[in-house]
Amino acid sequence: METLKNRRIRQLLKTGNSFKTKHLIVVWQENNLGQPRFAFIISRKFSKKAVERNRVKRVIKEALRLYGDSLRNLGYDIILIPKKEIFGKKTWQLADDIKMIGQILEKNVKKDRS
Repeated sequence: METLKNRRIRQLLKTGNSFKTKHLIVVWQENNLGQPRFAFIISRKFSKKAVERNRVKRVIKEALRLYGDSLRNLGYDIILIPKKEIFGKKTWQLADDIKMIGQILEKNVKKDRS
């Protein structure tokens, strides 16, 4: 899983499209690489403790690894921002969110090709 650089993250936050799932806010924009790149933004506003913020990042990354098959061939830069409800969730509880992200981005690819 490739990560985004700081300059691209700032650009994406200004110009990217966004939508919300149950546990995540997703900001995305197409790239020309043919593979997705990810960034995770978890501020201190989410939790003061770095241990808790890092745990949430690990859970999201693992959910992407397990359930993100539909995202592997899509050329998008994607920023994932967790909502407070994600705190304490297990990896399998994020499966629906990850699948929803894949479905929405696949619909966008099909729409662009038509």
